[in-house]
Amino acid sequence: MKLICPNQSLFSPEIKKKLSKKFKCNFSDLLQKSFDKVVSDHEIVLCRFSKNIKYFNNHKIRYILSPTTGTNHIDKKFLQDKKVKIITLKNEFSFLKDIHASSELTVLLILYFLRKINKIKNHKKIIQIGNEISGKKIGIIGYGRIGRKVSKILGSFGAKIFFHDKKKIKNKKPLNFILKNCDIISIHIPLNTSNEKFLDKQKIDKIKKNSLLVNTSRGEIVDENYLINKLKKNKLSYATDVISKENDSKKNKLINLELKIDNLVITPHIGGLTEESIKKTDIFILKKFLKYYGK
Repeated sequence: MKLICPNQSLFSPEIKKKLSKKFKCNFSDLLQKSFDKVVSDHEIVLCRFSKNIKYFNNHKIRYILSPTTGTNHIDKKFLQDKKVKIITLKNEFSFLKDIHASSELTVLLILYFLRKINKIKNHKKIIQIGNEISGKKIGIIGYGRIGRKVSKILGSFGAKIFFHDKKKIKNKKPLNFILKNCDIISIHIPLNTSNEKFLDKQKIDKIKKNSLLVNTSRGEIVDENYLINKLKKNKLSYATDVISKENDSKKNKLINLELKIDNLVITPHIGGLTEESIKKTDIFILKKFLKYYGK
């Protein structure tokens, strides 16, 4: 069987070595157009978020391996294709407790803005007087695995933590309270058809002036077009690791705006990309795949 990995630099040596012993592997760093031309001729696809896996008729794909919790980079038609087995980290709650990369990046983005590193341009040694996490009111939207970890870390700094979740959890706050009262709001909800543009115009308008909105979840959860208006007027700040249409960034208006304003910082979906987390998730996905493949 032939395997293709279009973003080989995002995978550990361990998984590449072990897969190469069993399959005919093409580990490359391909552009999306180049990947689209060849993906259908392979039985196995190994991919993270940096590439979209598009559905083509008469494809040969039988397995899609993605060490991710989300699947919005995988064409929905694959979900209905009974010939294709999709192997991800979705709902692997026990294993994911030991994955810390995304929660740590969230804290980094908060510190980046509070210490005003975003205002230091072109290596100019201009002193910027920043702020501390201690005493800040921080709202966590989505109190799952990552939301809990972020809460624990920020709480240890002395922040006042408030959280909102769709589930019935003790001491949770209404969403309106989070939006209207918190200095920092961090989003940690999964993307699905029911919460696309979860933070819409009405909700964004309720956010406390000069607050920092942090998104390490999915870009589609926020109404980016309306958020841009708020950013241009300097009503709030936005730190995000995710944008909509991230594999076609030319169509995303946030990318060009980042160069023009100080209150917007975008990292290129690196939330899960630490050496430690990559190695752990790669090995887990590999074992999961080989267990299924061996049946």
